[in-house]
Amino acid sequence: MTVKADKHLLALWTEAGKHAVLSDLMPSLIEVLREIASIDELYLFAFNGADEWRLSGGWRNEHVPEIFTLRPITEASALDTIQRWARATAQLSVQSDATHRAALKVLLGSDYNEGISLLIPLRRDTGILGVAVLICESACTSSQCEQLIALTEPLLACIENDQQLTHIQRLRAKAEADRQNLLSRLGLRSISENIVGADGGLKQVMRRVNQVAPSPAGVLILGETGAGKEVIARAIHERSARHNGPFLRVNCGALPPELIDSELFGHEKGSFTGALASRRGWFERAGGGTLFLDEVGELPPAAQVRLLRVLQDGIIQKVGSEHDVQVDVRVIAATHRDLPKMVQEGSFREDLWYRLAVFPIILPTLNERLDDIEDLAKHFIQRAAMRMGVPVPPLSAADVRNLKRYSWPGNIRELGSVLERAVILGHGEYLDLEMALGAPSPKPRAALNQASPVAKINAPENESLEAVIAAHIKHILTETKGRVDGPYGAAKRLDINVSTLRAKLRKLNIDANDFKGA
Repeated sequence: MTVKADKHLLALWTEAGKHAVLSDLMPSLIEVLREIASIDELYLFAFNGADEWRLSGGWRNEHVPEIFTLRPITEASALDTIQRWARATAQLSVQSDATHRAALKVLLGSDYNEGISLLIPLRRDTGILGVAVLICESACTSSQCEQLIALTEPLLACIENDQQLTHIQRLRAKAEADRQNLLSRLGLRSISENIVGADGGLKQVMRRVNQVAPSPAGVLILGETGAGKEVIARAIHERSARHNGPFLRVNCGALPPELIDSELFGHEKGSFTGALASRRGWFERAGGGTLFLDEVGELPPAAQVRLLRVLQDGIIQKVGSEHDVQVDVRVIAATHRDLPKMVQEGSFREDLWYRLAVFPIILPTLNERLDDIEDLAKHFIQRAAMRMGVPVPPLSAADVRNLKRYSWPGNIRELGSVLERAVILGHGEYLDLEMALGAPSPKPRAALNQASPVAKINAPENESLEAVIAAHIKHILTETKGRVDGPYGAAKRLDINVSTLRAKLRKLNIDANDFKGA
């Protein structure tokens, strides 16, 4: 190849390195082509790998890609011809070739001026990318054809970049569509909506959230099931310097004991039966972001030891690997269990407790933030209506009073479920709150009558020991509003194991649900 040809090739490689979008390269390509031969027009036919060809771009004296972009080729004869061209070597076809001229007429339509054309297949070892068609004013010499064919290498590189960029854009559009679909299903407008009650019952909690969010300190969120621990954890993440990183949630109580190490820290291929490939654990996947360990009190002792090492050193070791992996993760833990008591009993490591509870945040129950119920109800009603595509039913003052009278053992999660059920039962026209609660409107807490199973809790002196125990349990259930487990449950008040209390309830024929409205 001549020095002049090398100059042209270098110039095109330089331009190809500057542009990831194919259309941006074309003006430079046309200019270089015209320095070699009397090229008048250039057309690119792209192959998408699924037996589909498109005229993806056309350039003449002026850059006019909008005329040609994404025009599918459907004519059978033209498809057969262009596929034959793609498999052939580069060839010079002159105007006198009637079959060739007819195919170009079909492919290019009225844009084809029946000039002399040079066809150059564009392919890699991995497959066909397309065909370039150059329309010339006059016949090219063999030297000119050789130079033109050599220029396809940087063109191929730019085509591949363009295809990858298009693929990424499609994936991004699909991800955004999936995100919007998920938000719609959740009844949300954005992932970071304002927290209901931030200026009310959660004011102190949000103050602590804003204090700890900018720091790298570990956080332990304590609260009953359904109180909104994940919402608070996400709020900490979004207010931190890691807000652009991932936020991943792991329910420690749902991890099978034999798979905890693999799930949290990952594993190498072949490290155990069924490990057909290497796998990154939750800590690696949350790199640069936040890992929310929900129900951390459910971790067995062996897993607690390995979690402690990660919190201390930021190092994990995959199952089946001898190498340490450094991870950069902020850990936020949460539990409804009484961890200090578990530490005393020896079921939770004391050193892990100190590592997790650098900055504890205690969430109030819904019964401790009754003033937020109206705003929470409006939020859940609107979310449910959005999810189901129905009008937002009104929330009356009577509805609010009834909601405040209910004991809400399931906290905010139960409130959301009840209101969604009320929207469904009311078909979006009204709130069927009475049916949604599963009973007539709940009585006020103080309105217990003599017919209540807990109205008389003081047993006479001649009662049996079993009757006295039953009366005492009923009294505690009354005060805990039927709640059995959790830091505010009857088991905690009675200082016995939850399973022991449940067995006692079955033996004494006491139903804790009878006390939920107490």
